[in-house]
Formats: sequence, structure tokens, C-alpha cells
Amino acid sequence: MRVIKKVKVKQKLTEAWKEKMWTDLENDKQRFEKEIDQLRFQLQKQLKAAEAPHKKAQVKERFEKEIKKRKEKQHRAKFQQSQLKQLPLGSEIVTGEVDAIEEIQPGDAWPVAEQEIIVEEGKIVSIRKADDNNGMV
Repeated sequence: MRVIKKVKVKQKLTEAWKEKMWTDLENDKQRFEKEIDQLRFQLQKQLKAAEAPHKKAQVKERFEKEIKKRKEKQHRAKFQQSQLKQLPLGSEIVTGEVDAIEEIQPGDAWPVAEQEIIVEEGKIVSIRKADDNNGMV
């Protein structure tokens, strides 16, 4: 029988990948700042167009909620940069999951050992059993 299981993909932290991540986070922060500025501009435009006081309150609430979301994302990007700065080269960072097909038969050990794929500089460097078993005893 074949089953589908999740396999973690980990990126090995190299100087080049660290710089790329830093640049991506900087770009994200700038994009969020532009979106915030655009939302503020749109807010002013909508407030001028709205005539009834309750409409103005609704418009303002809606835009403030969107601005808050962007500020939270911007803060998260700053936090990720601070964490990235502290990580030593060679650290492994989970970057995603992929599905893998596993052949199982009666008599096989259960649960099937978790596996992970290690990527460095865009190339798979190893496929190995995962270090942890998600708290299972």
C-alpha cells in the first residue's frame, strides 16, 4: 500500500542565503510601508467622499484595520530580521513541506519515521530521518 506523508524541507543557512533572506525581508518592509501610505491616501479620499458621519466612521474603521494588518506584517519582518541576525551559519531553517509517497506493508514499523530534505545553495544535500518525533514517545 502507498501512503502520502509530509516531509519537511530545511534550508541550510549560508552567507548568500542569509543575505537573500535579509534583502527579501527589507523589500517586504518597504512594500508594507508603501501599502500603508497608499491606504492612508485612500482613507482621506474616501472620507472626503463619504457624507454621513456613520459612513465616515465605517470607512475609517475599515482602513484602520487594513493599516494595522500591514503594520503587524512589517513588525513581523523586523522581528524575523533580528532573529536572522542571531542565527549562526550552518543552522537549518524549515522553509516548507512537501508530500512524499511511502510504500508500506504489513510488518513495517509504525509510525513511519519522519524524514527531512536538507537544501543548501539551491541543491538537495541530504535526505535523512528527522531529529525529533514531534513530541511522540
